[in-house]
Formats: sequence, structure tokens, C-alpha cells
Amino acid sequence: MIKVKKSLSAVFDHISECMVPVIPILLAGGILKMVVLLLGMLHILTGTTEVILSAIATTPFYFLPVMVAYAAAKHFDTDPLVAIISVCVMLLPDFAALMESGEKVTFIGIPVVSATYAYSVIPIILLIYCMSHVVRFLKRIIKESLQPYFLAVCAIFITSLLGILVIEPVVSLVSNGLAQGLNVMQERVPMAAWGLLAAISLFLVSTGMHWIFMSLAITQIGLTGVDYGIMVALLISNMSLAGCDLGVFVKSKDKGRRSLAMSAMLTVLIPGISEPSVFGICFREKTPVVANVLGCLIAGIVQGIITVHCYIYTFPSIPSILMFYSDREPANLFKAIVVGVVAFAASFLLTVFIYREQSDAERKQMA
Repeated sequence: MIKVKKSLSAVFDHISECMVPVIPILLAGGILKMVVLLLGMLHILTGTTEVILSAIATTPFYFLPVMVAYAAAKHFDTDPLVAIISVCVMLLPDFAALMESGEKVTFIGIPVVSATYAYSVIPIILLIYCMSHVVRFLKRIIKESLQPYFLAVCAIFITSLLGILVIEPVVSLVSNGLAQGLNVMQERVPMAAWGLLAAISLFLVSTGMHWIFMSLAITQIGLTGVDYGIMVALLISNMSLAGCDLGVFVKSKDKGRRSLAMSAMLTVLIPGISEPSVFGICFREKTPVVANVLGCLIAGIVQGIITVHCYIYTFPSIPSILMFYSDREPANLFKAIVVGVVAFAASFLLTVFIYREQSDAERKQMA
């Protein structure tokens, strides 16, 4: 069991490390998308100007596999250019058109499963991890004098085919199954589905497991234009953490803790960064964890009742609330605000009610 936990922890650590360098670019794309959306709502953008700005905003998401390939190659200490070329093969317009044509595709008689490669995250990380081992193996069997001529070509050939024939199709099938499972739960037991996901979001974030769900949300937004609840659960989580921070600020008599709680609240509300609240307040003070779980559960149940969708990927926060706006569903933004307010208010009231300030001696004893 300990080995399994360590293995899972290592997987999440690898995913997190590969995604951290990419996140600022995705945030830039999300901000640009919100700017385009806002200017469109105000009828400032028209015609080809809007098309060009939309293309600029969409580019970081469409070429996300390329960025992930580079970051993963650096993380796994392998050649980033070989990684990028191996992934770009799957993004070539002719290849993408072949995959979307509906024709039966084979490679020397081996059937090729149709898959969408743009917006991929987890398959690319897994592919580059495998590539790092392929390159090490090739370096052992190819003489050093011949490596400038044959190493790159062999690595690109093997890695590209590995991604096309095995990794991308398998991970796509698993991801599609998970997405369909979430959609079924949304249709049949929405309150339980989103209440549970929101309630465990604190632990997902603290262990890095949230990257699995965020990657799925990014893919769904890229392919269908909408995420059905994952990003809403993260909005609930952030607003709940802010409520816990405010509760500690109100109840604590320690000046240092009050200062930490206020700065953590502003950090999670404005830029949407949750780590100070998670590790500095909730896990440190213990009782806010209970308030966070219950507050998220309540807001998640509300999400299951009224159903909130997300249309733009960025970190959920007050400034980025337009990620929940769509002209096809104008009421969705108001619903998102309601869910966020419920999460904040419920967690704040629960923290005020159950919070008990610990002395430094008590905290050390419990640790």
C-alpha cells in the first residue's frame, strides 16, 4: 500500500511539474479570450478584427500539446526539439484531416484509432516520458559517432508512432469515458456528483490530483467549447477557501494569523492562487478543513441543482468570473456568482462557528 501511495504521488508530481511552466501561457490565452468576449459584448469588435484576436487567444490552447511536450522534455531530461517534432506530427493539418475524415485508417495493416490530438495534456506527458526512455536506449545501441545522423530520426519515428498507434488513442478512450461518466452523473445524480467533487477539491489540490480533472476540463473546452462542472468545482473551492480565511481572520486573536489569513484570502480571491489558503490556513489550523469540505459540499449541491457551465479556461477568481459567460446562456454567469457566494458564505459561517484557535504548543503537539 505504501508503494502504491508513493507511485501515485510520483505520478501527480510529474504531471504538476510538467504543467507549471505552461500555466502562465494558458492564463494569458484565457485572459485574451475574456477580453475578446468583453469587447464583443460591448460591440467594439467586428468582422475580421474579432477573428484575428480570437485566433491569437485560441492559439495557446490549440498548441497546448507542443508546450506540454517542451515542458515534459525538460522535466524528464530529454531532447525538447525531438519531443516537439514528435508531437507536431500529430497536429499537421493533413494528418488531423485524415483523423477527422471518418475513413478507416491503417499503418502497415495496423488499425489507427481516430483521436483528437489538439488540446491534449496527459497523453503528451506520458508520451514524452516514454520518449525519454527510448532516447536513452537508442544512445546505448547507436555508436556515439553515428548519433548525430541516426539518433534524432530514430527517436522521432518511434515516438511519433507510439503516440499515434498506442498512447493517444488509449488515453483518449479513458478520458472520453471519464468525461461521459461525469456527464451521466450530471444528468442522473447532479447534486451528488458535483457536491462530492467540490467537497474533495481541497485534497485534490493539495495532492496535485486536480491536474487530472483540469486537463480533462481544458480538453473538453477545447473540443466542445464547454466544461460541465469541473471548473465550477474549482471556483467553489477557491471561494470556500476565501470564506475560511475570512473566518479565521474574524475569530483569531493572534495578529500574525490574522495577517496571514487576510493575505491568503486576497491571494485566492484576486489571482486565484489557493496554496496559501490550503497550506497556510486550512491544514495549519485544522478546523477550517471541516468548514471547507462542508461549505464546498453545500455549494456543490447548489451547482447540481442550478447547473453552471464554464466556457473559458483560466484560474477561477473574481476578476476571471467572465469565464462563465456565454451569449448562448446569459443566465449562466449569474448562476456562477450565486454558487460562488454560497461557497464563500457557508464556509465563512462554518469557520466562525467551529474554529478554535490553537497555541503554537498545541499545534506542535498535534503534529
